[in-house]
Amino acid sequence: MANNTTAGSMTASPIQKAAAAVGAVFLLVGILGFVPGITTGFGDMKFAGHESGAELLGIFQVSVLHNIVHLLFGVAGLALARTWDGARSYLSVAARSTWCSSCTACCSPTT
Repeated sequence: MANNTTAGSMTASPIQKAAAAVGAVFLLVGILGFVPGITTGFGDMKFAGHESGAELLGIFQVSVLHNIVHLLFGVAGLALARTWDGARSYLSVAARSTWCSSCTACCSPTT
C-alpha cells in the first residue's frame, strides 16, 4: 500500500496523525482522572466498579481501574501510530470499544 508510512520516515500519514491524536486524548483523560479538582469526589474514588463516587469534570464516572485502562490505551495509541498498519488497527479497535461502551452506558437497565 502506498500509504505505508513507518517510524523512520519524516511524514506521518493522516491515519497515523489521527491515531496519535486519539491516543493522546485517551492518555490525557487517564491522567486527568487522577487529578483532584478536575475529578470531583476524588476522595470517593473506588478501585473498580460502578460504586465510585468520583466524576471527571463532574460528568463522567471514573475509578482507578478506568483511569489505568485509559492510560494504557493512550500509550498503545501513541506506540501504534508509528506505522500505518498499527494506526489503522488501533483506530478500528478504538472505534469499536467506544461504540460498545456508549451502547452499554445508554442501553443497560438501571436498578
